[in-house]
This record gives sequence, C-alpha cells and structure tokens, in this order.
Amino acid sequence: MIFKKNLHLAKRCRLEKINSMIENYPKPFKPAKYLIFIKTMLENGWKVKLYVANKVSKYVFIIKGDDVFKIRFSNHLPIESKEKENDCDYYVGISHCQTSTTEEIINKIL
Repeated sequence: MIFKKNLHLAKRCRLEKINSMIENYPKPFKPAKYLIFIKTMLENGWKVKLYVANKVSKYVFIIKGDDVFKIRFSNHLPIESKEKENDCDYYVGISHCQTSTTEEIINKIL
C-alpha cells in the first residue's frame, strides 16, 4: 500500500453510520458532500477512512487492493506548500491549483 500522510489517524467509516449521519443531517441543509462521497465509495466496494483536521477540513482515504487515494474536502485554502507536494490526490472545494467537484472525483475513480 502507498504511504499517505495521516492515514494512520483516520477512522474507518461504516455504511450504517454514514447513512445515519445523512438521514439526521440538520434540516433544511443538504448533507455534506464528503458524506455523499463516502457513501458512494462504500457502496462500490471501497474501504473508507475519514480524518477531520481542525474541525474544518475532511480528509477521506479510499482503499481497494493496492489503490489508495486521499481526497481533501474543505471550503478554505490548503497550505500551498502541501498542495504543491501533492499531499492529496484530489481537492474538493477550494485549492490553489486543482479543484474538483464531488461528482467529478467519483467519475474519475469509478
């Protein structure tokens, strides 16, 4: 497996828990995009781990066989040096270089 920074800090996600979080998400808001992403990946056979940094940025790690991807979900800019070092495979939300939507990342991976 490829090394990904902070993977060891991430907690495993289970479909039942994610479904509950989506179902109980505060109204009138739509569930957070990272929850939809996690649900989609779990339903497609990926192992998923979540690391929440500073209560703001969500780092989702998805694992299947030897494939490991790290996706950052955030509405604020990452540290530019980390982004230039390819700290994450994909960025959803705001970034300095490459920004993707949740749907674009799902389509690239699946």
